[in-house]
Amino acid sequence: MSNERLAMLFFDIGLVLAMISMVIGPFGITNWALTTGVVACFFGIASLCLGFLSWDEWMEPERPSSGPDSAEPGETAEH
Repeated sequence: MSNERLAMLFFDIGLVLAMISMVIGPFGITNWALTTGVVACFFGIASLCLGFLSWDEWMEPERPSSGPDSAEPGETAEH
């Protein structure tokens, strides 16, 4: 299983546990609500770490171009 899929799985599990915690909390089931909330935070942080560690896309800085075609739309190139 790739890191991306594992990160999405952890995120989904954490989201479900957070929803469970939000639903059972107002009904007075405090111990289970706190437990599911803490475990949801653990899964959320784990998915965040895996997501950033498997991020292999590098952004290259934009290079300014020169010439008459480099004018922004709406601007006029001065001669």
